[in-house]
Amino acid sequence: MKKLKNVLFISLVIIFAASCSSNMGGENSMSDSMVMAEEEKMMMDEGTGSMDDISQNNKDEEAPSDKSKTWKRSEKLANVSSLFIGDSEQLELQGTQIAIKIDGFRARVLIDAFYFNDNDFQLEGTFKLRLPSGASPYFFAFGETVYLDESDPKNNSNNKLPFFDYQQNTADFTPSEIMVQRSDQWSNPKEARIVPKEKALFAYGQTVTRKVDPMLVEWAGADVFNCRVYPLMPQKLHRIVIGYDLSLINLDKNWIYEFDVPTTETPLTIDLDIADIAGVSSDILPNENITKAENRKLAHFENPTEETISVKYKNLKTFALNTNKSDDEQYFTATFNANLPAKNNSVEENAILMLDVSLSSNPDKFNIWLKIAEKTLNSNRDAIKNFSVLLFNAEAFWWQEKFVPNTSQNVNAFLSYMQDISLQGASDIALAVSEASNPAWLSNSQTVAKNIFLLSDGSATWGEFDNYAISNGVNENDKIFAFNIGMSGLDISLLEHITRTSGGALFAVTGEDQVAEASQAFRYKPWKVESLTFNNNASDILISGRPDFIYPNQQLVIAGRGNIPKNSNLTLNLKQGNTNKKLSVNFKRIVESELAKRVYGQIATTQLEEFNYATERFSIAYATHFRVPGKTCSFLMLDSEADYQQYGIVPDEMKFAVQSNPVTTIIDNTLKEIGDFLGNAKVGFQNWLQKLTKLDGFQFQIPLALESIIKSAPENSFTVKGKGLKCKAHNKKNTSADFLKELYKSRLEYDIIYKEAHSRQSNYGKDDALLILSSLIEKNQGNSVMSRDVAFSALELGLPEQAYFLFRCVLDSRPHEPQTYHAIAQSLTEIGKIDLAIFYYEIAITASWNARFGEFRLIAGLDYLRLLREIEKGKYTVSFPDYVKSRVQTLNAEFSNQTADLMITISWNTDNTDIDLHVIEPTGEECFYSHPETRIGGKLTRDVTQGYGPEMYLLNDAKKGKYKIKAKYYSSDANRTSTRTKVYATIYENWGKENEKITRKVVSLKDGKDMHDIMELKIEK
Repeated sequence: MKKLKNVLFISLVIIFAASCSSNMGGENSMSDSMVMAEEEKMMMDEGTGSMDDISQNNKDEEAPSDKSKTWKRSEKLANVSSLFIGDSEQLELQGTQIAIKIDGFRARVLIDAFYFNDNDFQLEGTFKLRLPSGASPYFFAFGETVYLDESDPKNNSNNKLPFFDYQQNTADFTPSEIMVQRSDQWSNPKEARIVPKEKALFAYGQTVTRKVDPMLVEWAGADVFNCRVYPLMPQKLHRIVIGYDLSLINLDKNWIYEFDVPTTETPLTIDLDIADIAGVSSDILPNENITKAENRKLAHFENPTEETISVKYKNLKTFALNTNKSDDEQYFTATFNANLPAKNNSVEENAILMLDVSLSSNPDKFNIWLKIAEKTLNSNRDAIKNFSVLLFNAEAFWWQEKFVPNTSQNVNAFLSYMQDISLQGASDIALAVSEASNPAWLSNSQTVAKNIFLLSDGSATWGEFDNYAISNGVNENDKIFAFNIGMSGLDISLLEHITRTSGGALFAVTGEDQVAEASQAFRYKPWKVESLTFNNNASDILISGRPDFIYPNQQLVIAGRGNIPKNSNLTLNLKQGNTNKKLSVNFKRIVESELAKRVYGQIATTQLEEFNYATERFSIAYATHFRVPGKTCSFLMLDSEADYQQYGIVPDEMKFAVQSNPVTTIIDNTLKEIGDFLGNAKVGFQNWLQKLTKLDGFQFQIPLALESIIKSAPENSFTVKGKGLKCKAHNKKNTSADFLKELYKSRLEYDIIYKEAHSRQSNYGKDDALLILSSLIEKNQGNSVMSRDVAFSALELGLPEQAYFLFRCVLDSRPHEPQTYHAIAQSLTEIGKIDLAIFYYEIAITASWNARFGEFRLIAGLDYLRLLREIEKGKYTVSFPDYVKSRVQTLNAEFSNQTADLMITISWNTDNTDIDLHVIEPTGEECFYSHPETRIGGKLTRDVTQGYGPEMYLLNDAKKGKYKIKAKYYSSDANRTSTRTKVYATIYENWGKENEKITRKVVSLKDGKDMHDIMELKIEK
């Protein structure tokens, strides 16, 4: 098996220009006390940009310094691309072609990646791609291709790849043209469609089972998309093409695009095509191989040796894009600087710094957070009198559990403490926000208004992930301010939401020169946006981020319906206290571009998705029409039109729905109708339950009795708040040398993480162990296999609150898999949320599931019956005792088993996998799939061969002696070269009796056909 020799590393530092900053002078110094270990240090560009005095806010912009620089990373993370065919095995990258089209502040990128399957059998691959910050994929296609010149079949490096000739052809990046341009070399290529995510996942799974070729691209969190492709045919070359849009960086009044050239030994070409805007200076570096066409600049690079290729539009102030006049739908997008007077505002004297110390902060973001924190405290000493610091990952803990005076000594002490912090684990934003706004060490009588500075990428990978549920944890007198640093991995939508709803703001810090400005921007009075209008027929005008307030010098991006003529005027009606102001913006520079339409679509979809279930049907309509994958929709590619129709996926019929329902109207109506219920757990659950009745892959109708008890249950029955981990080890000195070494190199692997977790459990306890395991979630966002893996470990460790949220993430995208409902019900029972556990049990045993899940209803039903009997005995209390009595009678009649001496259940975390439960009884007789009943009465449920389980062994009258419990890894996914599987076993001794004992075990299976010990049990009688 060949390993990947040249993983594609492409780093594009691109962000949405929807953040804000305030012009303020000041030093950009970094305290000596925050110097990190050399391996962790972040490299900063030496160039510094000029900073306007605050008095310049009302003056015309001056030409910016050419020295302005974006942050320089210690390693390239954005657009890291690789094609996995197993847990670690990858196909070798043969070559890459990249084409980039830039129109003003907007860019479109198209990547052709070529991979060769050198195996003699077909495979399924996972194409992993981390995009630049704010990037939005609009195109994905996959298929076999051929070498143009296969001179040496045994050495692909000598063969010529079928690159498209952008030098001789017009660069048209529309989906239809992309397919046409490659038609001569592609063999039966397939283009993906946008489909509601649950429908996409179900159709993909069903199609893979039939062994035809689907493709699935799922949003996996901030800037992360997991792309699953099948089949990768043996001894064939495959071409994967992905296109995405994004905004350039706005830095010191320049619009900047930076492309970090990957280091690779395989062929690489890069083509640039940028708009040559009249009256605006534009530079391409390196400035070689540049030609001019009509209103365009072109550049071509073959196997470039430069580290960076960059484009800069200088002093581009207001600017707009219109759709092409020939387009039957007219949209525009524009960007401008809010040139507003800056007035001092009263500032709360208490500040809390929320510092993200999760794995994703290591090391670059962490150093930027520290730099911003230091500058914020030092440059605002006259306003911020006291501060405290909350550090968070999957845990939230305080530097000191009190406010300390904002002195240089205390700031240096805080920075010194941070030198030894180990960056690890996932990110629980909800826990951190709640703790920061409601510190455990402050009594109710001590509650004070605070300014909270969120120093994080905003990517919630642990705990609660609903935006409104997170923001509801903020006290009404607290404001949250956050910072967009322009790096990959930022969840801009959450940062925008939480700052907007708390009355704070999101500030741009896309380079070191902006730290001083942003550190004081919160001190100025914001302006409330009352309305905005154009002096033409433009309508449905949206501001990216939907800010209620804007700050002086904030860079805004807007989009709307209709084209705007040259010299159009936009008017913002603003209010600050009793002062009204009209801000007028004139657009002199307008370029026709195919990118304009999708900017509107992306902003519209993002704003609609914020309201979850309340606007989901509109979110799907907009995402489908404008090709915007994300929280509601995924890319899906099936084999034929008949396959799409089988799953009810028809060509785009959303155009009329989009045209008839403006976003501004949808949002206004939604806020009027349910504004008070946003983030309400009960309302959310009821709406989700209704959604289940309409999904593919299973059949579910809400029983009237269940609907009634859900309606009558109190709101607190539906709210699950994690207690949060309480760890002892936070510093590098608590970390093994091997783990720390791998952490610095950002290459933590599964076995390394689990080894460290076992060490932490022995030395510090279960919370510390799970914190380390949460790094797997941070490292593999959106990976349901990994989420189940860590959730099983959380249950084994006795941390059901943490397991609950992990299973909820799995259920969010995979509602057609019954085992997750059962796992959630078990977790809720352990937490003590019995009402909610009953609701999940009812879904599990009421719905009709795919036959491949075996005797799931029997296993879940017996577990549910056990819970109901414990409620009757008084162990738990519920809000509807009469319903419990009724269900006990019904299920007693259905399930004959009332008690058992021994019950064993197993389930596992990988689909298309056959795990067999084996129990060797004291007599030596073995109970397993081909011998499911034994002489002493042992019984095994039907064999589950296609994934997840469950399987159950039941023995009513156990004989004295030893019982050996084992799991056999009979077969794994045949389309993967290797797949690690975790088995979660629950062993009940004296099930249903007063002396019941429960043991939980998690076993990792690696090698197919091998038998693995779970535990040996001795029964005394």
